[in-house]
Amino acid sequence: MSKYNKYVITELKTPDTALFTPEAKARYASFARRILWIDKDTVPGAFQMNCSWYLKTLDKGPPPHEHDEDEILGFFGNDATNPYDLHGEVEFWLGDEKQTIKKSAMVFIPGRMKHCPLLLKRVDRPIFHFSVVTGGQWIMRDVKHEVPKSEFRKYVVTELKEPEERKKIAPVYNKYARRVLWIDEDVVPGAFNMNVSWYLKAGTTIDDKPHTHEHDELIGFFSNDASKPNDLGGEIEIWLEDEQQIINKSCMIFVPAGMKHCPLILRKVGRPIFHFTVVRAGRYIKNEDLI
Repeated sequence: MSKYNKYVITELKTPDTALFTPEAKARYASFARRILWIDKDTVPGAFQMNCSWYLKTLDKGPPPHEHDEDEILGFFGNDATNPYDLHGEVEFWLGDEKQTIKKSAMVFIPGRMKHCPLLLKRVDRPIFHFSVVTGGQWIMRDVKHEVPKSEFRKYVVTELKEPEERKKIAPVYNKYARRVLWIDEDVVPGAFNMNVSWYLKAGTTIDDKPHTHEHDELIGFFSNDASKPNDLGGEIEIWLEDEQQIINKSCMIFVPAGMKHCPLILRKVGRPIFHFTVVRAGRYIKNEDLI
C-alpha cells in the first residue's frame, strides 16, 4: 500500500461544474487537448493547476474575467532544440492592452486583474499550455475592479532570468537539462515562483538531496509528444518522504509545505521531457538540513 501516491496525479479528473459540461468539453476539444488537472478536490490541500496542448487556431476564446488569487499562464513551444520558438502566435489581453506572444512565455496575472480574451492566431505545431492559480479552485469571476493604467508588458516573461545561485550551478544542470524560463518576485514584483525546463539526458539531477520548502509546491513531468500526451517517453524516480515513486506517465505531484522530497533521478529519457516546478512563494528556497 502506498502512503504518498495520492499526491501523484496521472489521470485527468476535471471539476463537476458548469465549465465542464459535455458541450463545454466538446468546444475545448475542437482546438485543444487537456492532459491533467489538479486542485483541492483532486488532492486535498493542493492549489490549482491544469495543463493542455493547444492544437488548432481559436478565434473566439475566453471572455474578459478575473480571479481573486494570483495566476500564471504558460505558452511553450515543444521543440527542445529551439525552446523559445513558440511555432505559433497567441493574442492575449491584460487589462485593456493586447499582448502578442510569439515566443515561449509565462504571464503573471495579479489577483483581480482583468484578463482575456485569449485567441490562438497561429498554431504551426502543438503549443504546451498551463494555468496555475494559487487558490484551491479555478473560479472565473465577472470583472468588477478597475485595472490601473500600467505597462502590462512587464508581466510577460520571454527571456531566462535566473537567480545568481542558479546561474552558478548551470554548468552542471546543462549537462542533462535546459532551463527555459524562470519567474519569481525578483523578475516580476509580486509574482510567485515557477520555472520551466527540458530534461534531455538520463542521470542524477542536482536535486539529489532530500529537502523541504516552507510553502506548497507542484512538480510536473510531461510528454513532449502531443499525439501521445500521457506517455512520458522516459522514467523518473522521485522520493516523497521515505517512499519511492516511479513516474512513466505525464504527471503532476503536489508536495505540501514541510514534506521531505527527492532525490530525483532521471532513469530513462527516451525523448525530451517537459518539466516545471511551482512554489507558492515569491522565491524558491529549500532546506537541505535533513537527516
